[in-house]
Amino acid sequence: MIENTDTQKEKNVVVHEEGSSKFYLPVPDSNCVPSKSMSVFYNKRMEINRDITNLAINAYSELYKKNELIIVDSMAATGISSIRMLKECKNVKKIYINDINPAAVELIKKNLELNNLKNAGTFIEISKKDASLLFSELSQLTHNEKPNVISIDPFGTPNLYVDPAFKALINKEGLMCITATDTPVLFGVKIKACLRKYMAKPLNNEFHKETGARILMYFIQRIANINKVGIIPLLTMYSNHFVRIFGLTFKNKNDISESIKNFGYFIYCKHCGYRNWYQNIILNIPECCPLCEKREKLEFTGPLWLGELHKRDYLESLIELNDQSSYKNRNRLNTILSIALEEINMPKSYYNLHYLSKELKLKNVPKIDVVIAKLRNKGYTASRTHFDFKSIKTDMKMNELKQMLVSLN
Repeated sequence: MIENTDTQKEKNVVVHEEGSSKFYLPVPDSNCVPSKSMSVFYNKRMEINRDITNLAINAYSELYKKNELIIVDSMAATGISSIRMLKECKNVKKIYINDINPAAVELIKKNLELNNLKNAGTFIEISKKDASLLFSELSQLTHNEKPNVISIDPFGTPNLYVDPAFKALINKEGLMCITATDTPVLFGVKIKACLRKYMAKPLNNEFHKETGARILMYFIQRIANINKVGIIPLLTMYSNHFVRIFGLTFKNKNDISESIKNFGYFIYCKHCGYRNWYQNIILNIPECCPLCEKREKLEFTGPLWLGELHKRDYLESLIELNDQSSYKNRNRLNTILSIALEEINMPKSYYNLHYLSKELKLKNVPKIDVVIAKLRNKGYTASRTHFDFKSIKTDMKMNELKQMLVSLN
């Protein structure tokens, strides 16, 4: 919803609404395609990102009994994410609202006034700094003064900011919230860029959204380990061309060493679609496809994270909080979170039914619910995946799955 009064026209701004908040946006930026050329960046499609972040912070506060939250919104732009945190999240003691863009900082101040938040009882610190510099300064604080929630939400890769952010965040039960919007890099369209930015080889195939998310999780885990902490994945979410990861810090050295066992590789045959995963050592990967024996068609992706991508009790809390919300994206979030629950303890990677049906030259694509019911009746595990609503996860071998799909036509 947009208000546009004569007074606002004189100020060259319009008022937008999102969630429980209003905010000014410069007229030239109001209806343009989101890009770095905007005077103050805003992407309407990322509203679902801000919705899930506020749910995530509230779930974190409830489950880990954080009664006084110190939050860092390191790339605040218009300030709408910070404003919504202040209005929608419980127990916020202090919030750092930062953006390196001078125009954004001035707009943030106006937007706080628009929402009557300048004297709302929460200590608000506004800064105009590079996010890495802010994190470096926060790392010098005592443990009790350090933030327990950090949000990194850049236009593109978050890779430059992950290391200083871990130095700033509390090392036990801190909530790290990281977004990557450079999905062509993570999903295998730009292989060299992924090797350079995330130290991993991607693969552009039918389950690249999951492998891209696992590469990002691996990268975050490794940087965490360098900083003597580990990360428990609470939620790994894909939507609208972004990946958003919520992770909980822990500092036990033995647990960190144990979590490293979840690093590894996927192999994938471009001829027959065979896939498998291998822990840690790339030398264990076979030279040719175990199924069709095509040597030249076998590829690998990684290193990446092979462990769980979500935590059950956290997702259940998110679903409950979402049901109580009035978010415009509530139904979509419920679908994503409910399916993410199904993914827990399921096999890695997924099968796109449209892709397989085209390969098998089927007249009709079998309905996903029918396929899942058939698999379960045969004693296999099966679920949907939030990474791709047209795909399934199952432990049935791929050649048997193909035969079953043919029989359903």
